[in-house]
Amino acid sequence: MAAVKFLKLAESHRDMLRAWLSSAHAQAWWGEVEDELRDIYALEQGEHEPYIAYVGEEPIAYIQAYRPTKHPDYPWQHQLSTTTRGIDITIGPETYLGKGYGTLIMKHFAAKLFVEGATRLVIDPAKINLRAIQCYMKAGFTPYDQYENDLLMELLPEDIDYNYI
Repeated sequence: MAAVKFLKLAESHRDMLRAWLSSAHAQAWWGEVEDELRDIYALEQGEHEPYIAYVGEEPIAYIQAYRPTKHPDYPWQHQLSTTTRGIDITIGPETYLGKGYGTLIMKHFAAKLFVEGATRLVIDPAKINLRAIQCYMKAGFTPYDQYENDLLMELLPEDIDYNYI
């Protein structure tokens, strides 16, 4: 596969991201599109780092890292270290679903976050989101707990096989 790169989310991505978040596969897990866009573009909050993931020259996914300790809404996040990063991702175009792009992007994004100083990554897919759980497990994440309807998964730096990135 081609190289993976991450471009900081820009205003020029808004219409593409709106279309992605409006798709049926994204709407199954994300909230109301305009609310999500407002939150994603509220960069002054400083709680998340949003990117568009490219494979080769193709924009494939929206991905963001965030600091779980700055999210008061979810009690499971309060005890995490300040060097823990949370991740959210959605594949954009439906044509890229089920082809390994999510796993590829997650591996590269995880490596990037670890190089930048993260000591643990967490993600919280819905327990019924089997496609996402399978993707995250292929990327090296393992379940460590549950919270309400979510499966809590983690990845540590030593869990990545850097030879395959």
